[in-house]
Amino acid sequence: MSKKANKKNKKKINIISGIICTIFLITLIIFSGLLIYMDVLPTKYFTPVMAVLITLGLLVSITLYLPKVKAKLKVFGNVMAIIFTALFVFGISKMYTTVDFLNKITDDKYQIENYYVVVLDNGTYDKLADLGTDKMGILKIESENYTKARKELEKKTKTKNVDYKDSFVLANDLLEENVDAMFINEAYKSNLDDELEGFKTATKIIATISIKTKSKSIVKKVKVAQEPFNIFVSGIDVYGKISSVSRSDVNMIVTVNPNTHQVLLTSIPRDYYVQLNGTTGLRDKLTHAGTYGVDKSVKTIEDLFNIDINYYVKVNFTTLVDVVDVIDGIDIDSDAAFMAYTDNGVFVKKGMNHFNGRQALAFSRERHAYREGDRHRVQNQQAVITAIMKKVSNSKTLLLKYDSLLGKVENSFQTNMKTSDLTSLVKKQLNTMPSWDIQSQSVNGKDSHNVTYSYPSQQLYVMEPDMNTVNAATLKIKELMKATKVK
Repeated sequence: MSKKANKKNKKKINIISGIICTIFLITLIIFSGLLIYMDVLPTKYFTPVMAVLITLGLLVSITLYLPKVKAKLKVFGNVMAIIFTALFVFGISKMYTTVDFLNKITDDKYQIENYYVVVLDNGTYDKLADLGTDKMGILKIESENYTKARKELEKKTKTKNVDYKDSFVLANDLLEENVDAMFINEAYKSNLDDELEGFKTATKIIATISIKTKSKSIVKKVKVAQEPFNIFVSGIDVYGKISSVSRSDVNMIVTVNPNTHQVLLTSIPRDYYVQLNGTTGLRDKLTHAGTYGVDKSVKTIEDLFNIDINYYVKVNFTTLVDVVDVIDGIDIDSDAAFMAYTDNGVFVKKGMNHFNGRQALAFSRERHAYREGDRHRVQNQQAVITAIMKKVSNSKTLLLKYDSLLGKVENSFQTNMKTSDLTSLVKKQLNTMPSWDIQSQSVNGKDSHNVTYSYPSQQLYVMEPDMNTVNAATLKIKELMKATKVK
């Protein structure tokens, strides 16, 4: 090969090397920037990682940018640059997915309340326009959302409207054809489906009006990596968007002590007969507090236990189904065999079961198969949560299912914790890698029937709180939040 050709070839190699090095440095800078932004690596890991990245960047730059470096070394440098560029791209993808996920689940700025137009299933109405000037019963609620929803309804219809104060009276009038349709919010509709025999199968929804409002701030912020805190876990009884306002089917206080590495799960029966925060007179089921927003549930539980709830986490049916399906199911040991009441297509056998998402949801909602009803249901809910935690914490599961897990959960999981709170917990965990002691307890009560604040004309099943169990649970929560480890 002539000197001229050799010189030309070397020039071409230098140009290619320069392009490869530039791409390498861009991905290196983005990767390093995301690592700094996420702030999850403890100093003992972060410092050497950054030192390695800086050194790597310098070595590759010197090898590929300087023209007098030997061809063989340049080729080796190009190969290494391509390999590390691919690794950086992979890492950037994972970190971007994580940042996007954290930003979405910590966005609690808005909540959505759905209002339905409901008619008899065997009637002639299939859409809102079919109602014409016929008679519509409207459940009147003293709230800003109701006012907005009613104005939207009146823009779309010319019906003759009759106001009702009680949903059961309205529902019975619809079934008896005293009104042609009813206008009711999603939470009250769900309760009628459960409590009024035949209502769910006899009716259908022909229109939905959704009202989006700003969430109320109820954060009692602490330094979560250094101070104990309480989280209220609300499992709302709907599918789809987590921002929906609905009954809280699962009510659990999660007490976390980052210093003693202990977690306490305190379950509260959904039918607990409590005084809703800000109300007087009739008490109500705890589950109904969710129909007024998660802030009402939080404040009501604070009143009951005389504790501060620092944060909340909202999950729904979609969350559970999707997570369990993504991790290829969970194993649950059931102490009874039954056909699920909420899903007749699910049979649970006595002994060990491998559940998919649908089956896990049916199991966690079951109460009719047990003599202890709601008391046993909270045990099932704790069993499901524990099984999910065990499966997800398995390194193989987490690695293989990482992207799909985040993708499924991001739209059905919401918290008012900030991204910085979550990353600081991860950072502390990575720093010491402690094993966590997870304990559980539940409060109890006496079966009863009574009218409620939300449904004043109808006797519903409620559970009268056993305050001895409430006080004992409160004591354990407060003990776990102290500096000494609780046995």
